[in-house]
Amino acid sequence: MHIYLYEPRSNAFSGLLSELDAAQWQPVAVSDDFFERELDLLSSDGYADRPVLLSEQPRTLEHIFRLRKSGCRNPILVLRDQRDPEAAMEALDAGADDDIVGPLTGPELRSRVNAITRRFHGHAAGSVRIGDVTAYFDGRDPDVAGTPMRLSQRELAIFQQIALAAPRVVSKSVIYDAVYGMAEDQPFDKVIDVYICRIRKKIEEMSPSGDPHIRTIRGRGYKLAPGAEAGREAEAPRLSLASASHVVQKAQVG
Repeated sequence: MHIYLYEPRSNAFSGLLSELDAAQWQPVAVSDDFFERELDLLSSDGYADRPVLLSEQPRTLEHIFRLRKSGCRNPILVLRDQRDPEAAMEALDAGADDDIVGPLTGPELRSRVNAITRRFHGHAAGSVRIGDVTAYFDGRDPDVAGTPMRLSQRELAIFQQIALAAPRVVSKSVIYDAVYGMAEDQPFDKVIDVYICRIRKKIEEMSPSGDPHIRTIRGRGYKLAPGAEAGREAEAPRLSLASASHVVQKAQVG
């Protein structure tokens, strides 16, 4: 998962990079210019869940104001070196979602971001159950009928985008931008259909009812819903694994 990281101090920056890499975060370093000229990027589809981690600096409060004034809905977290209740209150009142006293570990940051993200999407609990599928928002693989369903890292990233939106529809473009938006080598968007096909097949194989659960809604995207809701919206034809094989080879996905 990508995270925007504002840390002007080179020594502190190196330490944070090591911790974030160990927790499988993909940090994107930003400078003061980012908050003055590049905030339109955060309003793009698929970018709203990417957290912004700001180290405590003289302009941190100003950056928070700029982010929220621009319409940014991303999770904003402030990291400070020592406890400062008054400064923390100012940051939270300015629009920050969390204020953390370092040192910070990658797993702790992930848990804090997961809590903010799931509440933003309307999920108070750490998981959601759709039919016999239980999706977790803490990075764990989902369960199907009580048994863990093993997903690759990419499959899990795509599945969690659909689970966070449940029971609403999430468009393919939102999923693509959330998963591939900042990758140097971007495959064709058809690769999303391939991964959806793989995930759906795994659910069908494990579900007692054989229910696919992931619905392809014609012209709109995908939604996580049990079989009882299958007839409520027009579903598009599903991509078969046979027809997907060519796309897999072209995109070279694993």
